[in-house]
Amino acid sequence: MARWVETVVGRTATALERNHMTSKDTDDERAPHAASAYTDRTSLHAQIVAGQLSTTDQLRAGAPWFANDVKKDRTVWCDSWLLGRDIDTWQAALDRIDGGLQLRSVIQNLRDTGTADALRAVEHALRRAGHDDDADRMLIYLTCEGDDVAKRKLIGSTERGEGWSHDDYDRLFVTATMLGMLGGWRRSMDAYCTHGLKLIERDVGAWKRFEEAREFATAKAGKVDLERLKKAVGAVAQADAELEGLVLEDRAEIVRRPALERVVVPPLPTDGSGHRRDIQKSWKGIDGTPLPIVARGDVAAHRAALVSQWPHAAALIDVVLTDLATREEVRFRPTLFLGPAGSGKSSLARAICDQVGLPCELYNLAGMADSSLGGTSAQWSTAREAVPLQLIKRSKMASVAVVWDEVEKADDGKNNGSAMDALLPLLEIDQARRFRDLTLEVECDLSMVSHFATANALQGIPAPLRDRMRILTMPTPGWQHLPTLTRQIVGRLARDRGLDARWFAPLAEDELDLVKASWPGGSIRQLTRIVTTLVDGRDQIMGRC
Repeated sequence: MARWVETVVGRTATALERNHMTSKDTDDERAPHAASAYTDRTSLHAQIVAGQLSTTDQLRAGAPWFANDVKKDRTVWCDSWLLGRDIDTWQAALDRIDGGLQLRSVIQNLRDTGTADALRAVEHALRRAGHDDDADRMLIYLTCEGDDVAKRKLIGSTERGEGWSHDDYDRLFVTATMLGMLGGWRRSMDAYCTHGLKLIERDVGAWKRFEEAREFATAKAGKVDLERLKKAVGAVAQADAELEGLVLEDRAEIVRRPALERVVVPPLPTDGSGHRRDIQKSWKGIDGTPLPIVARGDVAAHRAALVSQWPHAAALIDVVLTDLATREEVRFRPTLFLGPAGSGKSSLARAICDQVGLPCELYNLAGMADSSLGGTSAQWSTAREAVPLQLIKRSKMASVAVVWDEVEKADDGKNNGSAMDALLPLLEIDQARRFRDLTLEVECDLSMVSHFATANALQGIPAPLRDRMRILTMPTPGWQHLPTLTRQIVGRLARDRGLDARWFAPLAEDELDLVKASWPGGSIRQLTRIVTTLVDGRDQIMGRC
């Protein structure tokens, strides 16, 4: 941050000096250039508001959003990529991205959701593909949503000279926009630029008066020892920078790579009695202690492993794994898998968590008629923590996952609280970070908990819950997926029976024909029953032999 201030103030002073002070041109000579620059800028902004997509450099210099609406701007940009790029451009971009996390899928996800996580995923993918200009546009969107990390990255890229014109007026507007970023959060680059110009305008008068005083003092005193003055100013500046560094460090504003661990439960009191003391003792060694966070590992390998088992769900797997594109730690967006009964929704959700090493628990909400999933009051002798906290305690991990199964079948009664209402604060990251557990009676950090849900239909799911979850339709498998799916089922049967998988040969061609004749397609649960019957038939034949 100290470097931001130093750089921006320096460039602002240069712009002021070049545009207002030291130019040797007369006012009459500068006026036509200034008038032309004003006319061009006003005309450009009018065209953008009327429906022209601005460039990233124009946004740096304070251009407005497309039609003055950031959502429309983002949608039009997405469409320009999804519909307006030729296939060779796409292929060249895709070739630079590991593991088939396709640029098209992350941009489509951004268009559909417009979330900060989707913006980060697109920025990361574009950066990997060599499209730095469009990647910086994602930083602009994030900056205007209040993301300080994106703001630092954006100012850093501008510091390196990207987007800086040789034209004095363009340079002034970029400087003003950067200066405006240091003054607080604005919802558009136009607003940042306007704020920065006001700051510059406010200081112009003081700058002129200072220059006049300096010239008067120099003329009166005669020759000034400029070298001695420079050394004195330099020493003061260095001391100020060191002091500012200490202050920023004390305020934790220096950005460092966060450790992959987090304190979930603060230190608990030890003076409880009865069942409270038992609860406190159960958290001994966990409360107040940083717990490890699962790192993402090799995302390309995760994808390959999952698609090999779920070939019909490759597109869905790609969308979910894009959540890992912008962060080192594993945390998935709240996601609802929607599909018919038996389509493998909960199995796939658990498989994704198992593949990335995330401790996972399936919690069935069918018939759930109270809010106990969010924890029960410490006043009761049967008190228990919220479901995610119970899993964190068992696994001793800060990052875990819960699969909320059959959410549409939860009872909608309100006598003992609602399961759906209890679930809502767990899905909002800001609320989850300060979740007050009724049993522990302290605020806990559940921001690293990933939430998946499954449902056969959207009917019965409250609108607030739908709004908080990314809804993905579970693809149904076809006959072309039978060899892969049956191998997976046979292997799972072997594991469930505690036997070596080599004792269970894949289904032969005649057995696959029987499966095709019996299985109408779609339901993996029904397919599992058919394959189990065939495997059990093998055992009976072997027994008679």
